Amino acid sequence: MPHSRLALIRIVGSQWVAVTYGAAVMFFLMVLLARKLGPSSLAIFLYIQAIASIFAIIQDGGFQAILFREKVAPSEKTGLTAVTLVSGYFSYVTLVTLLGLTVVLLSPATFKTGFILAFIYLALRSITNMVSALLKGQGSFTREALWRFQVYTFLALPVLILIWFTPPSPEKVFMAFIIGLLLLLTTKNGREFISRPKLTLIPWRIWKTCLAFIVISGATMIYFKSGIIMLKHLQPDLALVGHYGAAFQVLEGVIVLATPVVHLLFRYMRLSWQDPETFSKRFGKSIIGVIAVALLITVAGILFAPGVIIIIYGKAYSPAADILPLLLLALLFLLPNFILTQGLIALNGERYYAMAASLCAIFNVGINFFLIPRYLAKGAAISSVATEVLLTLFLGGWFIRWYRTGMKAQGVSGEGKEQKKC
Repeated sequence: MPHSRLALIRIVGSQWVAVTYGAAVMFFLMVLLARKLGPSSLAIFLYIQAIASIFAIIQDGGFQAILFREKVAPSEKTGLTAVTLVSGYFSYVTLVTLLGLTVVLLSPATFKTGFILAFIYLALRSITNMVSALLKGQGSFTREALWRFQVYTFLALPVLILIWFTPPSPEKVFMAFIIGLLLLLTTKNGREFISRPKLTLIPWRIWKTCLAFIVISGATMIYFKSGIIMLKHLQPDLALVGHYGAAFQVLEGVIVLATPVVHLLFRYMRLSWQDPETFSKRFGKSIIGVIAVALLITVAGILFAPGVIIIIYGKAYSPAADILPLLLLALLFLLPNFILTQGLIALNGERYYAMAASLCAIFNVGINFFLIPRYLAKGAAISSVATEVLLTLFLGGWFIRWYRTGMKAQGVSGEGKEQKKC
């Protein structure tokens, strides 16, 4: 059922409060860590986080996306139930995390302790994200906002205590995150959604549905994080990686602010797939809106980047002011892509999206090999912009075909049946 205007205002308001609080908390932590760790240690922290985030895609397994979508409008082919998915996900994330820890222990990789702690932290974070997916899927956006408020609070407090009593290090920061999430999951709100884990095998029909989302998440993470990773390996200056990471945090902050609104829009698009006219109107207005916002942010970033970087991070990060305007150019395509991807998933086009994201990941890594040795951090920023442009072309082409042929989620077969009845 559509929400009333008052309920919609309450939902959007609660989501914005939660996302603003979360963005402010994480941004504050990053600024604090940047000042306390210094550029070189911050680079190590971001490097571990970037690689661990790629492994987190495997830990997630595509379950969050499929649970969200199927809770909104169940698919008969999937035969999904929340009990089956939640129970299966606990078994899955436990086994995958143990496998990842074993690989780290047996590998010659540096920063082993940091990677082990990061893997455990992201496993716990996946569980908290599962709770968010359950709440959003059933339309409980206000409760989900409160849950995220608690997540960020329990993440921040142990880090603040750590910094107050002892000099921080990347390993200590990840340990603080783990302690915070463990405490959260033992609270009443955490126990409400998380029952005692049971070993459950995931049905193949669910795996087939999740596979496309796994590919999408993995490919997206690769082309989104490869700049930091390759910048560390293709040039010797760790501080430069820290400067790029600081500028990239601003871009990520914009994405975090946009996410809850896009998720709410996705739910409405998914519910309106049987009404192409309504879907098209909502989709078109959203695209126009995000383009306007992207233009505003990009212009402001170009004008005020030097002052903003110095005020936030300090003079040690002044080189990041030259990187930020280039990264913000990506918003001209990244924000529209955000709407394009959600609309495509609402229309069950995730297989095409998986293919497009994979090609973009290959393109991004290849162009980084060419640009970073020549242009360093600016080369990584240019690569990000070029990748978003390519993704826009892929997704835009899909929607042009959909508009011309009248394709919509599960609508092709339905239209055929209607024509036969006529």
